[in-house]
Amino acid sequence: LAMYYKPDPNSAYESIRHITDDLWAGWLVRGMHRWGASVFIILLFLHMGRVFLFGAYKYPRELNWIIGVFILLLAMLEGFTGYSLPDDLLSGTGVRAADGFMKSIPFVGSYMSFFIFGGEFPGDAIIPRLFTVHVLLIPGLLLALIAAHMLLLVYHKHTQWPGPGRTEDNVVGFPMLPVYAAKAGGFFFIVFGVSAIMGGLLSSRALMGENR
Repeated sequence: LAMYYKPDPNSAYESIRHITDDLWAGWLVRGMHRWGASVFIILLFLHMGRVFLFGAYKYPRELNWIIGVFILLLAMLEGFTGYSLPDDLLSGTGVRAADGFMKSIPFVGSYMSFFIFGGEFPGDAIIPRLFTVHVLLIPGLLLALIAAHMLLLVYHKHTQWPGPGRTEDNVVGFPMLPVYAAKAGGFFFIVFGVSAIMGGLLSSRALMGENR
């Protein structure tokens, strides 16, 4: 998508149409990207809900919970920036709402909007800036936070129910290799397959927001 998308207010929409209508399987890649992003945020909510309900955020894992909250917030911001890139009527409405939210901030709101949009709304800089944030800045931050999240998981050990031989300093169960690695690989292919099916069957232009 990044190779064919043109982050320019005058050509962004047409490049999206080119990807969807002219490129081989472009519509499928866009559909998988769209549904994969939605599934990502849904699974983040479910994962954090489980952690909260079972109390796995408590000492000594408070920092990992905070990292998870930032991952969720960044994921939603990533979704908004990607949702805004087609520059069609749907995404334009969302960007206009964001402009209104910024301008509602006392004292600095109008200056913030002018700076971010490169002038009065809609400006001429918001699309390339959103593109940079979407494909470089936020993904880099997400990778760093996920790496820190996993390192803390290894350090603190995975949570487990009380039982014989189980303490805060060990994990009783199957080893990571090959059991959990095989499970993780299987889940990956299941999610990939479901995303492909949804991208192929549930990504008509009406669902993709193709309105101008």
